[in-house]
Amino acid sequence: MTCQTAGLLDQTGYEISATVDNPLLLSECKELVQFLGDYVAAGNAIQSGEIVKYGYWLVKVNLDDRRRLVFWEYNPEATDFVLGVSSTVSHWRDQHQICQKVDAVFSPPRLDQLVVISDGVYEGDEVEGVRYPSPDHMSGWWLTTDRFNGDTSTLKTVHAHHVSARRPDLAKFLALPFGYRFFSPQSDVWFDRKVADAES
Repeated sequence: MTCQTAGLLDQTGYEISATVDNPLLLSECKELVQFLGDYVAAGNAIQSGEIVKYGYWLVKVNLDDRRRLVFWEYNPEATDFVLGVSSTVSHWRDQHQICQKVDAVFSPPRLDQLVVISDGVYEGDEVEGVRYPSPDHMSGWWLTTDRFNGDTSTLKTVHAHHVSARRPDLAKFLALPFGYRFFSPQSDVWFDRKVADAES
């Protein structure tokens, strides 16, 4: 299932093409292609081999023999690029839905930013998350379960992409801005002023 621009070839030397593996993602795929088509039509260049951040995820474009810039995306472990944009647009859709639900600004972390987790997060336990204002290398997210006893020395830091790979059910919350909390089982989300005002 592919979405593609029409009419850019004469202006830029290529069309833009993206593929998803689920028909329920075609609308979001079209939105991605439209966004980048408008970006290029406005005079901005995208080069073959370039890596682009789209919301939470990273995509890479490669020029094929049909003069199309075809999109590849990071696999869930962020170790290699695979054809298509299904994960990219799924994250985009799910994270925007959560942010819109509570009227929050869409603020996804970078994949290389760190998340603080307790035991039980990777094991599938119920998770409470809170996002503190933080230095640039940190996402601000602290994810804990009932296994956390309050001893911060037992906590670990992992990259954000490891969290979404091991716990895809939590990825939808990660674009909430500083000051927000969530409780995973009921998808409860709320703003905590004390957290938002905490110093990084």
